[in-house]
Amino acid sequence: LIASAIPTSYVLFALVTGSNKMSIASFLSVFLIVGLGSDVVFVYTDFWADSRLRKVNYGSRMTWTLVHAGKASLATSVTTALSFFANLASVLKPLREFGFFMGLCVIVVW
Repeated sequence: LIASAIPTSYVLFALVTGSNKMSIASFLSVFLIVGLGSDVVFVYTDFWADSRLRKVNYGSRMTWTLVHAGKASLATSVTTALSFFANLASVLKPLREFGFFMGLCVIVVW
């Protein structure tokens, strides 16, 4: 899931901007998305472990985990994506591209 975020975001980037060229700074996204995606995985793992104390069968544990971890990870992912999208206000084209691409990556990895 984490590894597919970058190619998917690149396709979305190319469709929205109409350009398939990116700056070299966008290659930093690989390292950032691995870290951000791992954080989302850890949130779900922690909620899954916590669900053992609250629910009995696997179906209700899964539902509880998806609802509660989904809310927590959505809040952090949206704020992170918005902080990257804030780079769209920059006068530097490579920084705008990087911010837009990273914002897309964060949304896709959620």
